[in-house]
Amino acid sequence: MSRLTIKDVAKAAGVSFQTVSLVLNHPEKVAPRTRELVQAAIDALNFIPNVAARSLRNISTRTLACVMFNGSSYDERSERTQDTHYHNVVQTLTRAADRAGYTLLQRNLMREDEASLVYVRDLFLAGRIDGMIAMVNRAGNPVVSELHRLGYPCVVYGMADPACHHVVQSDRQAGLAVVEHLYRSGCRRIALVTGPQKDHQPGKSREEGVPTSSEARYFGYLDGLEKCGLTPRPEWVVTGDWSLESGYRAAAQLCHQAERPDAIFLGNDRMALGALKALYDLGVKVPHEISVVGFDNMRYDDFSIPALTSVDAPMLEMCEFAVKLLLERIEQRQEQRSQPTDPASTQAALVQKMFSTHLVIRDSTRPVM
Repeated sequence: MSRLTIKDVAKAAGVSFQTVSLVLNHPEKVAPRTRELVQAAIDALNFIPNVAARSLRNISTRTLACVMFNGSSYDERSERTQDTHYHNVVQTLTRAADRAGYTLLQRNLMREDEASLVYVRDLFLAGRIDGMIAMVNRAGNPVVSELHRLGYPCVVYGMADPACHHVVQSDRQAGLAVVEHLYRSGCRRIALVTGPQKDHQPGKSREEGVPTSSEARYFGYLDGLEKCGLTPRPEWVVTGDWSLESGYRAAAQLCHQAERPDAIFLGNDRMALGALKALYDLGVKVPHEISVVGFDNMRYDDFSIPALTSVDAPMLEMCEFAVKLLLERIEQRQEQRSQPTDPASTQAALVQKMFSTHLVIRDSTRPVM
């Protein structure tokens, strides 16, 4: 049998071979409907444009990609990897992939543009990866949505995107649980330090669109205030940027207000550690004068002074589920490619799982009354 060429793809798709070449090399220059026709022909013919990759068409690469869009496992001030939430997720995904016999390829700070789409799509076409776990900071990421639509195995981690397979934690319920705990310990003036503007839009309605994780925690905070009969105070909601420094600044800002909060809930543990340092520098006793709660339950929480109360999520279980779900999608795609059928009849139902969080109580919050 003669080797397939782009002319075979063009004939199957009903377009010119120049159009197929554009789809393969510059998809941003081709109309979405035409790209869809060409991609369907490529999948039906099992065509791989890279000659070296053709021999891999039915062989698993045993490699997955973790792609972070607009997020970073690095400190904002340097290129040094820090003990951030992103970094811990990547480490845990690597562990879960290892257990499944796969290698994890990491790509950091990808943008939501055509260049990123081409890059990730070419990882699939060139046979370098079998599937992708995407970490995004909003639903409807155009790169992930397009890859999902084209049938490439993708799972979103940490964002409840209604159009994609995803694995998330119960951020809103966590925010509610934090406020309830602080209220039961006698706190009545509860402040919140959120994530940055790109992760949290101040004034967004609790019923408006799909919330980011930062927004979900904020909405849970509002739910908690409402449930406890407390009035929200706009001046007690401060925007941070996930860094130690922003937690320090936020705590200092809150302490210099005319009426000082008696508790601060911070959107991650790094900001909470910064807040503890600020309160120490200001001579504010924790938790006697101000209780402090973080989020992520990082290992160093046991060693701060005082030890930090924080929200914990089952990260290993989440990562193992995400990898298992992705491998199932990969297997399904391989079956479809070996036995072509009507895509509409074989489209898998979306799997969208939320894992429960729980509050780990340490010394930075007062005992429950």
